[in-house]
Amino acid sequence: MEIAIGIILLVTFFAFIYYAAKGGNLLLGLFGMAILWSGLGAIGKAVDWETINMTIFQGGPEGFGPTAVNIIFGSWFGRILIETGIARTIIRRAVELGGDKPALTTILLSIVVTAIFTTAYGVGAVVAIGVIVFPIMLSLGISKPLATGTFAMSVGSGLYVNSALLTQAAGTMVIGEEQFNPLVPEWYRFAGIAVAIQVVAVILMVTLSVRKENKVKAWAVPTVDAGIDPEQSNANLLACITPILPVTFAIAFKFSAIVAIIVSVVWALFWTKNIKSWKGVATIVEKTFHDGVADVGLVLGFLLFLQMFIRSAGACKDLLAPIVSPIFPTNTLWLFVVFGLLSVLALFRGPMTIWGAGVATFVIIASTGLYPLAVLYPLFYIPATTITTSVCPTQSWNLWAIGYNKVGVKEFLTQVLAYILPVALILEIIAYFMFAA
Repeated sequence: MEIAIGIILLVTFFAFIYYAAKGGNLLLGLFGMAILWSGLGAIGKAVDWETINMTIFQGGPEGFGPTAVNIIFGSWFGRILIETGIARTIIRRAVELGGDKPALTTILLSIVVTAIFTTAYGVGAVVAIGVIVFPIMLSLGISKPLATGTFAMSVGSGLYVNSALLTQAAGTMVIGEEQFNPLVPEWYRFAGIAVAIQVVAVILMVTLSVRKENKVKAWAVPTVDAGIDPEQSNANLLACITPILPVTFAIAFKFSAIVAIIVSVVWALFWTKNIKSWKGVATIVEKTFHDGVADVGLVLGFLLFLQMFIRSAGACKDLLAPIVSPIFPTNTLWLFVVFGLLSVLALFRGPMTIWGAGVATFVIIASTGLYPLAVLYPLFYIPATTITTSVCPTQSWNLWAIGYNKVGVKEFLTQVLAYILPVALILEIIAYFMFAA
């Protein structure tokens, strides 16, 4: 009986992969899977009503509370950077430094975007930065597919050290009550390497693509038409270091993620002269917090329903383990290499991304008991960040960028995949030697 239920669970797993890849609504899909796997677990006597009632559907969303708070604060910080003019100033300085060299200016803009999204988070922040950056790139003569791909990959580059996404992933990859803590020096060492490698990939893509197109035109520094109002004053240098402060505080002074963000917000408000009155501070804090929460509202809904499925899948692990344990490799290096080679399957919410059908893949692999969470976290985080958040057309901000520039999905993927897929493989191999060897 247990084996039969385990087989049915695997069948529904593959059905969910198909559903996700075809663009099905993931929020409702995950809720449906939580109900289905809870029911199958009950039939297989792995789950009782108390577990379904209190652990899966009540405890799942409640347990995600601390992670949700970190996501909200990260999104709020992104809005602070935009509202205070800090992001706009940094972008303007990059444009001035690049001068009339299109490839150099695009590369500098990419580095700036990466720096911003080491701490900023949320589709609202991405859109707000994108509407400034894209007109500049396009006025340089950069093609729309290249501009879109460069921006998307640059946003993704910063997310390896972004505490909001790191804690979000940690809250997704849970074994029992165990949760990996990525906000530690060991992870930041790997994340720094990951950022550097993906930035290098962006630089190569820009350099080679611009040379190949050979269609760039003479250009002067844009002003209003490029989305930067010349009447708006620049933030000073001390304000412009704000994007890197939360990560710096976390690494150098062991600040918690929220404390690091709050201190950085105070720093930003002070050096942009937004602390002139209590009423003024209250106004900007209320506005940015409201906008930040709105930016991630749908994401939080998805993640709360995801927790229900994770708990239901975890409860069914004893039904899955006897079937899947014998077929998974015991050689951990081979597992990391396979994930790197198959990272393309993280596209379209496929089986290699925890932001889609891959959450079921995680549960199935975790149910074998062969690999600790410290190994599984980097194994799954890499394709989810390198592929899904960086270039997948189903990621909300990538979809917005594609639509904003009126680029075809095929054009976009043709532009980025040759550069991003090797990054995923390289990072999986590096992660093996840093976390699993």
